[in-house]
Amino acid sequence: MTTKVFISYRREDSAGYAGRVRDRLASTFGSDLVFMDVDGIPLGSNFVKVLQGEVATCSALLAVIGRGWLDMCDAQGRRRLDQPDDFVRVEIAAALQRNIPVIPILLDDTKIPRRDQLPADMQELVLRNGLAVRDASFHSDIDILIRALKAQLGAAAGETPGSKVRAPHVIAPAWLRTNLSYVIALSVAAVIAAVAVVWTATGPQKGAPQQSAPQQGAPSVTTSGPQSPVIQGTRGDVRIDFNAPEAGRK
Repeated sequence: MTTKVFISYRREDSAGYAGRVRDRLASTFGSDLVFMDVDGIPLGSNFVKVLQGEVATCSALLAVIGRGWLDMCDAQGRRRLDQPDDFVRVEIAAALQRNIPVIPILLDDTKIPRRDQLPADMQELVLRNGLAVRDASFHSDIDILIRALKAQLGAAAGETPGSKVRAPHVIAPAWLRTNLSYVIALSVAAVIAAVAVVWTATGPQKGAPQQSAPQQGAPSVTTSGPQSPVIQGTRGDVRIDFNAPEAGRK
């Protein structure tokens, strides 16, 4: 189904409001997705069939209802809604028959008609939830309508909540895909080199024990056993063996 909004209205009743509604919707959804006037019906065409065809392609129909919508009469004094070929009746009845969402746009405190005030093929209109639109709050009222239509048009297009927000599909260049292992090796080498540079620049950590080199000529003592220290000097090593018997000891 084409995601289109159909605006049904009577020129003598609500042309000004209908034009303002159309402008707001066209700026949001694009003019190609908003159908309002029947001026484009080709000469010689059956306008009833053309209107029914246009309604069949829409995802929502807005029934703009002003204070004169219900009782508007033709030149002979007959109520227009009672005529089978009345534009408004054809449009709304076709949408109701196809179970297309019909949203009554009730202008300036206009009330939805009663069931007994409507032809049989339009009586379901009284069960459709509508939106009150006033001149003083026109733009905020239409903002509510636009949010509802976005959800309706998205559902008609088969979208689910959040389906428009997708992670981008990134395709790596051909040279990168071919030499991926080489690029990874270079990256690892660069990381290792960077760590080495940082380690060299910072030096040993603060507080680490420092081992001083022995002074030249100063003896140092090491042990070769539990009780046998060796004194090392510049003129040779002297071993003291505590296990040896003392001279003259009895």
